[in-house]
Amino acid sequence: MAPVPLNSSADSSRHTAGSHAAGMGADGAARAYDLIVAGAGGVGSAAAYHAAHSGRRVLLLEQFAVGHTRGSSHGGSRIIRYTHDSPGLAGQMPATFQLWHELERESGARLLQLTGGLYMARQEDAWLAGCQATLEELGFSHQVMDAAGLRRAYPQFNLPDGWRALYQANTGILSATRCVETMVAQAQQHGAEVRTETPVLAVQPDGEGVTVQLASGERVRGSRAILAAGPWSGRFLAELLDFGVPLRVTQQQVAYYAVQDPAAYAVGTFPIFITALEDHLYGFPIWERAGSIKVALEQTARTVDPDGPRAVDDELLARLSALVATYLPGVDPAPVHVEPCLYTETPTRDFVIDRHPHHPQIVIAAGFSGRGFKHTIAVGKLLVDLAFSGPGVYGGPFWQDSYRITRFAQTQTPTA
Repeated sequence: MAPVPLNSSADSSRHTAGSHAAGMGADGAARAYDLIVAGAGGVGSAAAYHAAHSGRRVLLLEQFAVGHTRGSSHGGSRIIRYTHDSPGLAGQMPATFQLWHELERESGARLLQLTGGLYMARQEDAWLAGCQATLEELGFSHQVMDAAGLRRAYPQFNLPDGWRALYQANTGILSATRCVETMVAQAQQHGAEVRTETPVLAVQPDGEGVTVQLASGERVRGSRAILAAGPWSGRFLAELLDFGVPLRVTQQQVAYYAVQDPAAYAVGTFPIFITALEDHLYGFPIWERAGSIKVALEQTARTVDPDGPRAVDDELLARLSALVATYLPGVDPAPVHVEPCLYTETPTRDFVIDRHPHHPQIVIAAGFSGRGFKHTIAVGKLLVDLAFSGPGVYGGPFWQDSYRITRFAQTQTPTA
């Protein structure tokens, strides 16, 4: 599989003179908006940006403020990378990088910083083998190192014999909050209306269009709607679908650790790293906090209510600090700052991106946490393509069949 070019298919989201009909109901009455987007996190802000950029009348609704810290799209750093263990998402990454760079050029904002990336695991690890095979298949340059070679090149790591690493240069940092704020600002620049502190109670099909019920009591109508509610998606989907979507919301946390030699951990010297340890340790060079690197450890055991309180998980933090002490000898294992956050994922970690199976004017986007932020600008483009193309039309450079929402209906047994 070759890398996907950005313009490998017609851009169905481009607004044309004839597409004003999308803003008409079955009775011929004009609707207020071509598109209503519920949720202004990474995915929703990207969809609003692409739709407004293409000339559509867009309303973007957010229950909190833009860039809020209650969901999964905030903070100063997210990983973006070519390296994946299968060609599907990996092949999209050159075009995804291109979209981020286009947004930087259009807005003047600095959003993406390349750092290079190290991907480390035991010799026999299937994930790392898949990453190497994918890089080779797609022709992405990379370097392979054994444990001894890794220690020579990067003495900041203390990995045991029997480990190996891949280095891939097309890895970097996205400034998440700045990305969201920039996409919202550019959507507004192209004419989108943005309402913050505006909770959505329901998204309902209305003939060939959609009615969105707001907590204020107001109803707004549109030709199409995109539901991008992050950790709150399950509540909307339970009302919209006749089958369940197993979205799991877990509390995660990131921690910042001071380093002994800041020059050794600066961008350009110390890369982003991801390991295939059982606990999935990953981290960043110094970026957000002077003299400190950001390190995290994924957990899957603790599910939470997205509206519940956020507290530091001391057990998870102790495990993280022990790994820092073991594998990062130049880092003080006592954290200087800890931040809880949320993941929302499906069991396979495949995203949910699809039209409603019975009401294609509603497009659903969910389950992006963990690895999704890097893809948001591409997912937003895909969502707009789905919203304004025919109900049975799937394609474009960013579509994958694993996104279909009906995969969950097919695995459930109907009840009498």
